[in-house]
Amino acid sequence: MNKSNQYPTISVVIPCFNSEKRLPLCLDSIKMQTYPQEKLEIIIVDDDSADKTVVIAQEYGCLVLRNGTHNIERGKSIGVVASSGDYIFLIDDDNRLTNENWLMDLTTAVIEESCVGGQSSKFHFDKNDTLPNRYAALFGVSDPTVYYLNKRDKLMATEHSWSLPGKVIKEADKYYVVEFDKDSLLTIGSQGFLVKKEYLLRGTYEPYLYHMDVNMELVMQGLNTYVMLKDSVIHDHSKGVAHSIGKLKRNIALFYSESQYRIYKYDIKKATMLKLGIIMSTIIIPLIDSIRGYVKFRDPAWFLHPVLSFRVALMYGVITLKNYFIKRQNRGKETL
Repeated sequence: MNKSNQYPTISVVIPCFNSEKRLPLCLDSIKMQTYPQEKLEIIIVDDDSADKTVVIAQEYGCLVLRNGTHNIERGKSIGVVASSGDYIFLIDDDNRLTNENWLMDLTTAVIEESCVGGQSSKFHFDKNDTLPNRYAALFGVSDPTVYYLNKRDKLMATEHSWSLPGKVIKEADKYYVVEFDKDSLLTIGSQGFLVKKEYLLRGTYEPYLYHMDVNMELVMQGLNTYVMLKDSVIHDHSKGVAHSIGKLKRNIALFYSESQYRIYKYDIKKATMLKLGIIMSTIIIPLIDSIRGYVKFRDPAWFLHPVLSFRVALMYGVITLKNYFIKRQNRGKETL
């Protein structure tokens, strides 16, 4: 994007809840960008925080809106509806951009390559970070299920070229241009995702904005090329292992409770699901994957993988059985 050209306006949408510790770091990383600040509209969608989240947002000059539903996808939708920018930048309060040219590089690439949108291709690795955060950066995902489904949208720390589904139609110094179809589409759309608002509004964004769903809708409309920036993004996912497992449990419960409303589906056959459960619960393959990673990149966080794999497989099994018996019980009541 040439300096003589007019920069497009970008609405930065950040859903928040009790974010007084995380939000300043996220906002500082946006405020340090070389992208013209007068072209950035920062929208904080607060979900009735009990701390100083709203005060902090106001101090940074953000537009503050209320959510009140305790649903992050509803928060994203509220922010998008209120936005005035040419582009939407969806970022969570636990994310940070890693350098001052991050947003400029991404926006320039998306515009010059005429892509739908774009995001980072890696999580930032910090040897002093928490064990789960280092694990996510090493494996390119925080959920081992997504890793074994090959749907992660981030490269592993040991991968130095594009090795994920999708067709690379161009590689530049700072990014890849990747073409997806409905089968190869990854779980893109969060942790710092830029998209042209005109395109986003062609998908389902009200009353909830599921980032994977809206991108599936766009891909199925032929809007299927994305910039995957070679820069990383910081994701402060978890404070510790127990916190990480708690978040995974919450996400699994949401997956089941909201699955009937979702467009992006993994479409896994029962045999494949059973095989996946065996792989993750028996620990052997996850342990081998951990050892392979450790040989290439020495960090003990690799060995969190078999632990999380076993716990996630167990949680999926328990919740699946619970839902099965609930449905069976409801069918029994209907026949009475």
